[in-house]
Amino acid sequence: VFPVHPHRRRRRHHGMLGMPCDWKISRSHVRIAIESVGPGWARFTETKPAAARLIESLQRGSAPPYAHLLPGHLPAPPEDLHRYLRTVLKNGAEIADAGLYEDSIVEAPRHLRKFMSGGTMICHLIDWRNAAFFGSIFHHIQMNSPCDVQITTWDLFHGHMFVHINRDKDELDCDLGILFHAKEFPKELRRNRLGKVIPIGSEEAGGRNDVRIGTQCSIEQPLYYMRNYIWLLSTNEVVLLDTHFKELEPIVQNKEFHTINSFSFKQVADINYFPPNGQGLDVHKLIAEEERKDLKALLLRSVTDKEAPHEDRAKGVQAVLENMRQSKRHRWFASQVSHFIATSRETAKHVYATPRASLASPTLLIKESLKSVTKAIARLDGMELKKLQGLLGQEKGKSDHPLLSGRICDHARSFILQEILHEESRRTLKRKEAAARCLQQLLDKNILREDAKTALELTKSDSTGILSAFRAENLLQASYTRYRPEELVKKYGSENFDIKFAAEYQRHAFYAESTLRAIALDKKEKLGPAEAGARISRIVARETHETWERQRKRRSYVVTFLEGLGMTEKIIRHIYEYEVSS
Repeated sequence: VFPVHPHRRRRRHHGMLGMPCDWKISRSHVRIAIESVGPGWARFTETKPAAARLIESLQRGSAPPYAHLLPGHLPAPPEDLHRYLRTVLKNGAEIADAGLYEDSIVEAPRHLRKFMSGGTMICHLIDWRNAAFFGSIFHHIQMNSPCDVQITTWDLFHGHMFVHINRDKDELDCDLGILFHAKEFPKELRRNRLGKVIPIGSEEAGGRNDVRIGTQCSIEQPLYYMRNYIWLLSTNEVVLLDTHFKELEPIVQNKEFHTINSFSFKQVADINYFPPNGQGLDVHKLIAEEERKDLKALLLRSVTDKEAPHEDRAKGVQAVLENMRQSKRHRWFASQVSHFIATSRETAKHVYATPRASLASPTLLIKESLKSVTKAIARLDGMELKKLQGLLGQEKGKSDHPLLSGRICDHARSFILQEILHEESRRTLKRKEAAARCLQQLLDKNILREDAKTALELTKSDSTGILSAFRAENLLQASYTRYRPEELVKKYGSENFDIKFAAEYQRHAFYAESTLRAIALDKKEKLGPAEAGARISRIVARETHETWERQRKRRSYVVTFLEGLGMTEKIIRHIYEYEVSS
């Protein structure tokens, strides 16, 4: 159990069972002696003064008038986040990232790239619980904000994660936070502040790639300025910032769009969250949204006048938040959503992080570059792999093909040869696993083990060595009566053939019936296995084409007849599909 923040009281509300978020669960920020930290920590002390004052006042438990504390409580933060902070202090952000994110850089899904904050290259978090906790903060904001917030591509979908360090004599006080931007893409888009608004979806705005498509946000809405939220690890609480207060003016990037500048904080990553429409949309969320409708109506009435003093608007916001805080039903249902999201593996699948130190890490960038060599080797077939291995294995100056071997520098050869050996081992293991699966498939059909092994070996691919249960079963059906389907026995008799003899024909005819036809044809015309098998293959191809052509003509006749009866194309298609399937 984490110790309670020193400036907060632990409270328990009675009267409703199962109130998991009525317990305030947090712990103080990380403190560490300067003598035990490594270099590089100083840059995290360079938070802009206005932002630093905000963070430190929240840490003391005395939120300034422009920071409105959202009701409800978040689940306990994972211990990995505190460990991350300690590692940042002792070893720097690059090593801290290595303990939090996977050692792999991948590209974000294509349909999300135009929205991604921090770039399109991402790293997934190692532990799904960390990602799920980040996701729960988004839902906590959505459920407890005094204004409408949607977790979607034009509203709330990203946050800027930062580290803040405050030096206190011989100790460093370190905290982790996230600045969330909601209402990200309003309807208003201009080339400059005085320009006209570019229509949504227009060619000038990128057409179908316009990020505003579907937006319900506008800077003309009375509550638009309430779009910046901050979460701190030390308090495990979220506050909503009122950009009308002059104390925030130094860190407001754009007054028209009320954007708190993320560069006012020392960023370490961007956290993007794109859940499907149904994520968290259960009965608890629906009821919680219903509970706060009246509360939001009260807020709208209190802030409709955009010319009213911001102190009056702030009081209205605070009153609504207090009403939400006192509503046990809302508090309970909202908490269920946050806790469900924080404990669901599904949440982690929709969290995309862009950690700055990892994406710029030399070791990780080189590792990703070397992956291209591994992928190139994996694309080679067996013959090409042996050829490359022979070229690189020859001594310097003694190569049979110096123009080819000279393309690869000497110090890279040992690495490439090692990758070739790994690839060969991987393929050998893959073939063994495939062989075991094929054998089991045949055994499941009551085929004798020795017969199954012999058939698999005789039908093995000459070029790749891959086994096929399908080819083996067809060979066995052509060879032995006990495996031959009844309809083939009726057509071609019950004569057994030596399996190696039948394999010579099956190599060209492929299917069991075609193999039996090829054997009969060769017996009659003395063509030999290759010619008999090839001729039967051509006959089967011609017969198949003729069958398809008859079906096409039949369909044409049916469609013409039905159109003459006045039926639509849709009805005709359904009738035809039913008639063909039956």
